[in-house]
Formats: sequence, structure tokens, C-alpha cells
Amino acid sequence: MTISRLACAGALILAACGGGEDGAPYGGDDDSAGDSDAGAGSVPECFSSSECPVGWTCSELGFCIPPPTTGPDGGTPPPEVEYEFSAPVSSRRYVWVAMTDQDRLAKIDGNTLAVTSIAVGEAPEILVALPGTDTAVVLDQDNGAATVVRPTSNTDLTEVEPTLEDLNQLRASPSGRHAVAYFDLLKAIEDAGSIEAIEDLGSFQDVTVIDLEPGNARTVDLAVGFRPREVEFDTAGTHAYVITDDGISVIDLDAVAEQGPAIIPPVPITPDPFADASGLEVDVVAAGDLAIVRQAGGAWLRAVRLLGPDTGEITDVALPGVPSDLELSPDGARAFAVLREQAALAVIDLPGDIADPDGIELVDLTGAALGSMTLTADGRRAVLYTNATLDERLTIVELDDPGFPHRTFPLQKSVRAIGLDPPGDKILVIHAKAFGDPEDATTVDEFIDRSWGFSVVDIATGFAKLQLTPVDPGEFTFAASAPRAYLCLDGGDAEGALAEVLEIELDTGVVRTRVLGSPPDSIGILPDSNKVFVSQRHPLGRVTFVDVVTDEIRTLTGFDLNSQIID
Repeated sequence: MTISRLACAGALILAACGGGEDGAPYGGDDDSAGDSDAGAGSVPECFSSSECPVGWTCSELGFCIPPPTTGPDGGTPPPEVEYEFSAPVSSRRYVWVAMTDQDRLAKIDGNTLAVTSIAVGEAPEILVALPGTDTAVVLDQDNGAATVVRPTSNTDLTEVEPTLEDLNQLRASPSGRHAVAYFDLLKAIEDAGSIEAIEDLGSFQDVTVIDLEPGNARTVDLAVGFRPREVEFDTAGTHAYVITDDGISVIDLDAVAEQGPAIIPPVPITPDPFADASGLEVDVVAAGDLAIVRQAGGAWLRAVRLLGPDTGEITDVALPGVPSDLELSPDGARAFAVLREQAALAVIDLPGDIADPDGIELVDLTGAALGSMTLTADGRRAVLYTNATLDERLTIVELDDPGFPHRTFPLQKSVRAIGLDPPGDKILVIHAKAFGDPEDATTVDEFIDRSWGFSVVDIATGFAKLQLTPVDPGEFTFAASAPRAYLCLDGGDAEGALAEVLEIELDTGVVRTRVLGSPPDSIGILPDSNKVFVSQRHPLGRVTFVDVVTDEIRTLTGFDLNSQIID
């Protein structure tokens, strides 16, 4: 086990740490951190005693104080302090963690595990990484500002742009050029525990658009429909669609950046202006010119024009049954409605079948398990299943082949959720658990049904490899460069509870166990570093990195401090 030092914030801390003029991280050992003259020539700043050299304490004024010279042991080390961290966000190479209590952002390099602490305003928590880049954007929750952090080979460039106050959601466009910040009431209630416990209410009808053009970043505040609950984008990233309780506010991102603050009235998604639209499911197609709307219990789909001279035009299309799930193809050319009661899949070509519903094709899926549907990344294949009942079947539909051929495969356990690997050749099935203790089972099948577990299914053959687990399978991710999946097992916070990440070889079915030092909280992939990261619940912050190629495992603990422990 070795100890490495962070790039420290501020000249005083740099002097204390012995960092170079550019503040780059460098290595050191545990003994050097505990030298009695560690602060020679300056007084180190601190947030807590954990940030000071071993044995030192942090004063109320935020400076490290050396231990007293009297006493046989030179002073008693202070207890560790528990901090508040946001869920980590990953970019191409870095893992980003908003350190809310310290008003800083931690940037962890997936290649080297070097950590840089960046000042980003007060109480940062809401954080996104721009798609396809290493740029991060984080909201200052107290002062109404967004900090844009752009890593370079020498330093981290930061820009601070004004936003509305009390925003709690941030979405980035696929192009990485824009982001939209807004206040989500449901998230605020969930975070606070109740609506009465919310301390700061944001605006119910304002959003901030951030133009992230390098060297020319700027923001503009807009008024939109009532109570935004979601923001979607077209594939090109030129328009944002704010889904609200009374319609869809369509934002031309380049235009509003040039024109400044404006009112963006929503496009209604119901013919009756007094109808309640808050419970409608709304999806915008990839081209951004059409929204598809579904209502629970309604045997229909609705199409709403969002761009062009026919903006606002509403067309309802009757279906032979109530859709239990609705999916749009990645290219926006089709909508798929799962008709559970009719054992069928409705294939709707867009926009042609909206104008002429006679063109809608119904795929007869008698004998299949229906209810939910997941598309491969290219939209060429669909996986259908149900998690409404304990049903042990998967159905694969080939969407690009004439007649939509399909196959239904048996499983050993029922389905709760699925994930598809990037090529769309393997399915990771997270199984549902039947009621009862597996130890009380009287048959093998009953034992399996009452246990937790997952399966890897090969789509070409239908072969399924079952793996039972001692606890409920948690979050998972897929490697981009190898047929590998990584899945978390979280046994809780009790002393000695299970804490593992499983490496699943999708091509062989082999499962390897990696024991963690603390319970896993989230998992993700760093494409440029070819590493998987597992964030864990730990009072000082802990992230474990797994190299996809070499299987090397390294763990970083205490990334919020001036010293980190690296296993």
C-alpha cells in the first residue's frame, strides 16, 4: 500500500505539500506526510484534521496545527470525518465527484489515479460530463452559477457562468455544445423526504440554457411550460425539448443563445387545454420534429408536430389494445408498442403510419412473454419480456428482417430487468426473486426461484448461463473493448457485509469475483482508459478501478483529502 499526494488548492497548501508551481500531483510516502516540519515556511490550510499531516489537527480557522511537543506519543490523531459526496460521473478518461461539503470537484485520472481538487462554487452536487469529451459542468446550488471544467495536458481550465438559483437538474446535449438546467419538483421532494422539508424551491417555469462553446461560454434564462419534468434533445443537438405538465417547450439552442432571454410557450400535447397532461408519457423522435405520446390505460398513441408549419398538429392513432410499453427506434423511423393482452407487437412507421394507420403492422407473438421491450443500440433487434409476473421467457424479434421473425427462449428464473451488450449479441438478465427463503425450499426449482441471480443469454443460440448470487444483483456496466460485463453485489452497510464486483466473461460465461473494501454504490466505464470504476460508500470516498485488459485492480481511498491511500 502506498500513499500519493494530490495537487493542492492554493499557494499555502502547495507550499505545505511541496507541490510544483503548476500544482501537478506527485508521489510521496507515508513517512514524509508525517514529518514534523511538513508545514515549514507556511501554514497548511484544511477543511478537517484528516487533510493535515499525520498527528496534526485542523483549527476552527481552517489551518493545520502541529501536535504538542510534550507527551510520549506527540499527540493523538483525530478521528476521521465523514463527508457528503455526489454520485460520480464519468467522461472519456476521468471520474468526477462533486464534494458538496468542501465546495470542490474531484477529478480522478483513470490512467494514473492522480486526483486533482478543483474549486467550483458552493455546495456543488449536480454534475454532468459532456458526451464524447472530458469536459464537466457542475451547478453551484447556493449562488446560481455553473462551473465548466475543461481538462488540458497542463491544467484544468474553469469558466463560471451565471444561472438561475435553486436548480437541481442538468442535462447535456448529444453534441456536447449545450446544457439545460432546471428545477425538478419531484427530485426535490425525493431528496428532501417530503415537500414540507424542501428548503429552497426553484422556479416552476424557468430554465437556464448554457452554451458551452470553448472560449465563448454563455447562459440565457428562458420561461417555459409549467413544472418541467424532463429535457430531451434531437440527435443533432440543435434543439432541446422541455417536457412540462402543459406541453413541450421547444428550444432552438443556437437561436436563444444569440437572442437572449425569451418566453418559449409550450406546444400542447392534448386537444383540450384544460386536460391534465402530467401523467402522459412523452418521447421525442431522433429528428426532433415529432413527439409520440402515450397514456396509461389508453388504447391509442398520439403524434404531436413540434417543428415546421404544422407545429402543434395532434393526431391520435387507435391501437387494438392498450400498450404496456412504448419504444422509439434510435433513428426515429419507427415506434413500437407492446400489446400484452393481444400478444402482439405493433410496428408503426413514422410519420407515414400516423397519416395512414392502415400501414401499422402487428407481429403475432402468441406464446411469448410480453410487457416490456428493450432495443439494441442499433435498433435492429428487440428483446421482449415481462416483469409483471414471474415468467421465465425471453422473446427476440428481428426488426430488420421481412415478417419480423422471432424466437422465444426459456430461462431458469423470471425476469426483473435486462441489459444488452454494445454489439447487441448478449443479454444480461437480472432475475426476479420468488417469495420465500431459499433455505426452506423443498425442490431444486423452488430453491432457484427463491434465490437472487442473473443469467447471460447468447442471442444467436438462446443458450443461458445462470449464476445465483447471495444478495440482490445491483448496478452493472459493459466494457466497450471486450466481451465483459461488471456487476455489483451490495450486502449493505453492516460490519462484514458482502461487498463485491463480479467480472462476467460474456463469451465464455465465466464469472470472477473481485472483493471490495466497502459497499459498492455505482459503476461505470472510462472508454479512453479502458477501465471500469466502482464507487463505494466510505466516509472518505473510495473508488476501485479494474483494467479491462490486464484485470489489474487499484483502489483509491480518501480522494477528498490532500493525501490518498492507493492499494
